[in-house]
Amino acid sequence: MGTLIQALNDYDKDVREKAASALGEIKSRRAVEPLIAVLNDEAWKVRWAAAEALGEIGDKKAVEPLLRALNDEDIDVRLAAMEALGKIGDSRAVEPLIKALTHESWKLRWKAAEMLGETGDKKAVEPPKALKDKDIQVRKAAKIAIQQIEQMKS
Repeated sequence: MGTLIQALNDYDKDVREKAASALGEIKSRRAVEPLIAVLNDEAWKVRWAAAEALGEIGDKKAVEPLLRALNDEDIDVRLAAMEALGKIGDSRAVEPLIKALTHESWKLRWKAAEMLGETGDKKAVEPPKALKDKDIQVRKAAKIAIQQIEQMKS
């Protein structure tokens, strides 16, 4: 695993991306800090792979850096950060995900609604903005999320 962690600093962005993905598959907590550092990589695919890997590992140390990644310039990195936050299931993600329900991108609204269901936090069902979204995918994701949360509460 040390070789994969070292590969996160390779000059080739494809090597860095593949190393981040492999570390996510291994799911070792030793990779969390190096993957957090890679969330600042110049290549969006590397940042995306790091966010996905952090979601696979599921360590709560990654929550704050992933919350910052919600503001990444690349939409795919933001989507991966949302997915990772949903998998980790930390309540600190609920408010930023609720805020994302108003984003102009339907993909971000959809992913936010979907991941709010993963958090299981009852605050996620209070603002039903997504149930009235103009995009059907967002409305469907919101309905499923609310059902998930309701099931977790009972």
